[in-house]
Amino acid sequence: MAMRYGKSLFQNNETYSVHRYKNRAEWLRGRSDLRGIGGSDASSCLGLNPWRTNLELWEIKTGRKVPQDISENERVWYGSNAEEYIRRLFQLKHALEYEIQYLPNVILQNEEHHELLYSPDGLIRTIDGRNGILEIKTTTIVRSYEKEKWYDRQKKEPVLPDNYYIQVLHGLNVTGFEFVDLFAELTYPSGRSELIPYHIEREEVADDLQTVQDEVIHFWRDYVLPDKEPGLILPAI
Repeated sequence: MAMRYGKSLFQNNETYSVHRYKNRAEWLRGRSDLRGIGGSDASSCLGLNPWRTNLELWEIKTGRKVPQDISENERVWYGSNAEEYIRRLFQLKHALEYEIQYLPNVILQNEEHHELLYSPDGLIRTIDGRNGILEIKTTTIVRSYEKEKWYDRQKKEPVLPDNYYIQVLHGLNVTGFEFVDLFAELTYPSGRSELIPYHIEREEVADDLQTVQDEVIHFWRDYVLPDKEPGLILPAI
C-alpha cells in the first residue's frame, strides 16, 4: 500500500544538499570528491570504530592510505543485497504510519558544516509530518560477547553498538531530522536470525548529538585540513 505524506525528502533544502550519482562507482568517487566525514567514518573520529582507528581514518582522508575494498566480503555482500528486502519489510510493518523514501547512490551534505556527509538507507515521513532517517544493519553473531553489544542483560533491553549509535547520530546532525529508526538483522551460526528495531528521538540524545558533531568537526578541521597527525585513540577496555 503506497502512501504519500508530503514531498520528496531527497531534494536540496536549507539544512542539506543532495548529491545524486548514476552508480556505486560514481558514488564512491563522489565521497572522495566532496571531502568530508560520512556516517560510517564518524565513530572513528571518536575512537569507537572496531574496524578502523582515528589514525587510519586520517591516513585515508589525507591520501596516505587507500581504503581496503571489502565489497566482496561474504558478510558485506550479504548486507548489501539484504538491505532492499529488510527496508521493504520495515515499510510493511509501518505501512499505516510511515512513508519510506529511498534513492540509491546518494550523499546528503550539511549546508552549515560541509564536512558532514551521510548516505541514508532510507528517509522517513510520518503521517503527522515528522521526518526521520532509516538505518539498516545486518550482522553475524558468532561469540557471546558480540551479542552483548546488541543486548543489555541487566536492563533486559536491546542496545546499539557504539559505532552504529554514533553513525545514526551523525545522520541526524546532517539532516536535522527528528528521529532515527534502525532495523537490524542478527544472524547466528545455526542459521537462525532475528530482527531488532531501535528508535531514537532527537530530543532524547541532544547532548550526544552535540558531542558527535563537535568531535567530527574537530577531527576534520584540526587534523585533516592542516594535515596534522592525530594521536591514536584506543577504545576503553
